[in-house]
Amino acid sequence: MPLTWIFDLDNTLHDTNSKIFPVINKKMAQYISQKIGVSSAQANIIREDYWNKYGSTLRGLIKNYHINPAQFLEETHHLPNINELICPMRNLRRTLRSLKGRKIIFTNGPKNYALTVLRLSGILIYFDEIHSIEDSLLNGKPSHSGMRQFLSKHKIKNAVFIDDERLNLRTANRYGLKTVWLNQGSKKPNYISQKIRHLDDLLTLKV
Repeated sequence: MPLTWIFDLDNTLHDTNSKIFPVINKKMAQYISQKIGVSSAQANIIREDYWNKYGSTLRGLIKNYHINPAQFLEETHHLPNINELICPMRNLRRTLRSLKGRKIIFTNGPKNYALTVLRLSGILIYFDEIHSIEDSLLNGKPSHSGMRQFLSKHKIKNAVFIDDERLNLRTANRYGLKTVWLNQGSKKPNYISQKIRHLDDLLTLKV
């Protein structure tokens, strides 16, 4: 059966902790502060709490404050200097070019953001499909309903799921996917098939 490679985007294909996430996180905190009338410090606490509790800040804001999701995504991911913020993982193009099979992006980020990152990284041509938070009907990883919808839409049968967030991989494991955790140091949980330190370790991985 042909193999499908499912890739997370942020902190999997490019390093977002260095430059992009600090900018996006600040924009999210500003949005929260303005919309619900709390201090910047409290807004940042809410942002982190919702990320940990719901898998995304957006999901928590929809559930608790009924915010406009399209407006939130537009304001928080508007990055005029995004080309200066992208830090692709090492040997990224060679890694993707060498992996045989269908390749899909599964991200909790918005579609336009994902397309821009892939295009500026020079890797858009390697992906057959992009599944964004809009495609997940705003119910992204690690939710079970989001995973079921993703698997059904893309007719996933035999696949490897690569992500830096272990909770996303735990859900993927529940649906029979092989899971690869991109992580530098933490101990591998039992629900994760394999752990790699760098993305290009996929080239020597047996799946």
